[in-house]
Amino acid sequence: MTIIRKLLPFDREKVKDMISFLGNDEAEKFVKRLLNTSCDLFHYWLPLNLKFKSESYVLVDGDDLHGMISVLPTIGNHQRINITKLLFKKDYYDSGKQLIEFVIARYGAKGAQTFVASIDESHDELLKLFIEGCGFRKCADEELYRVDNSGFISNDIHGFRQFRNSDAQAVAMLFNDSLITHFKPSMLKTKNEYYSKLFKGLADNIEWQYVLEDENLHTLLAYFSIKTYDGHNYVLDITSSTGFTLNYDNVIGFVKQEITKRSKQYSLFVKLKKYVSNSNDLAEYLKNNKFNCVQTQMILVKDFYKLIKQESPTSEVVLFAETGGVFKVRS
Repeated sequence: MTIIRKLLPFDREKVKDMISFLGNDEAEKFVKRLLNTSCDLFHYWLPLNLKFKSESYVLVDGDDLHGMISVLPTIGNHQRINITKLLFKKDYYDSGKQLIEFVIARYGAKGAQTFVASIDESHDELLKLFIEGCGFRKCADEELYRVDNSGFISNDIHGFRQFRNSDAQAVAMLFNDSLITHFKPSMLKTKNEYYSKLFKGLADNIEWQYVLEDENLHTLLAYFSIKTYDGHNYVLDITSSTGFTLNYDNVIGFVKQEITKRSKQYSLFVKLKKYVSNSNDLAEYLKNNKFNCVQTQMILVKDFYKLIKQESPTSEVVLFAETGGVFKVRS
């Protein structure tokens, strides 16, 4: 019988076999990180608004494991669920579809309203699965550029400081104002999404937050975060005021200084968000410095609509029927 249940520690070798193409060392690292973040059984019992770690589920048929999916609620906006990992055996696309529909149904019933997945543009079959098979829509694009580690000494760090929770409202406004108009319905953020994480040491990733402030006017000119999942690869995400010309050399120089305090050997990447109004400025900078684009991802979004109860106690209307299906879940 085919069932979907929580990922458990004894699934280690079966998951590892599915990703054996990565090589033994990389597969072992992947599984170790996965089990460390997704096998806290206590976390599964928390209400949606208190979840802060990934949760993973597997589709099994008898002793065979056919697929796995991981989801992570957006901290500060738990109605937005990120699908972070999806694995299934070759030609088992129906298993992938069942897993996607399962998490949409499960978390939608708990109060989630939006589901998001970032897919590499080269994965045509996976894009087809999400868009045609599961009803996701293409929302926006992001690119990732590798930074040359030589040079980029920050000559002017005046105005740079660590983010404070009191900055959250201003940072959210900074980001939302920078969004290109037709992306706003899907990409707007709230101040809660920027607050420092309560369980930072237990989260799936490590993130440092900084701002650039005009100290005379007491206004924020830019916000940037540095995030890592493994302590070796760091992603720089920059948001700046639409009316301000940011010195990217100074930002990267400052970021490198901050990372070097914690890690001597690392790789730095810059995220280019193609849905903000000043993305062309950053794109030109990256091109002029000959930074290599290592990934282009499409951000896919799906909205979940709950059951609407009618006056009759025996009737219900399903507005969103694409997550239909019966799943047997082991608690």
